[in-house]
Amino acid sequence: MERWRSCPALAEKDEAYLAAVADYLAQLEALSAQQRRCLALFKAAELVNALIQIKERRQAEDRVGPELAQRSFALVRAVIRNRSLPYAGSEGDCLRDPQLRAVIDEGCRLFHLGKTNQDLYQQALALSAAQCLALQDQLGPALDQYLQGTGLPVPETLVAAVRTSFIDAYRS
Repeated sequence: MERWRSCPALAEKDEAYLAAVADYLAQLEALSAQQRRCLALFKAAELVNALIQIKERRQAEDRVGPELAQRSFALVRAVIRNRSLPYAGSEGDCLRDPQLRAVIDEGCRLFHLGKTNQDLYQQALALSAAQCLALQDQLGPALDQYLQGTGLPVPETLVAAVRTSFIDAYRS
C-alpha cells in the first residue's frame, strides 16, 4: 500500500476516492521540480482563499470580513485568468506552462461542475488532495511566500488552519 494512504486527511475516504487521488497523484508526480514549485504557489493562494470564502459564507466567528474575502477571491481569479503569479517575483508567469495550465483548468472545471454534481465535486476534492500530497514539501514555503508577497492581512489563525488542514493533515 502507498504510504500516502495513511495520512490523516484520507482516513475516512472510500476506495473510489483513493483511486482518484492515486490517478491524479501519478500525473502530478510527473511534473518537474520547477513546475511543482509554481503549482505550490498557486495552491497556497487557492487554499487560503478557500478557507476565507468558507468562513465568510458560514459567517464563522473568526471570518475576515467581506472586504478581505473579496480581495482574496479577486486575486485568485486574476491568477487563473492571467496565468501569472504577481507575488512570485521572477517566476510570475510560470503558470503559462501547458502542464500546469491543464492541472489548474481541470481543477476549475471539476469545482464548477461539482456545484451541481456530487461525483464531480468528489473528483475536485480528490485532485486537491493529490496536489496537497504531491506538493507536500513545497506548500509551507509557498504559503509563506504567498502571504508575504500579497500583503493580504490574513489572520494567523487562518494561516494555522491552512497548515493544519492542508499541509499537516497530508503528512504520512
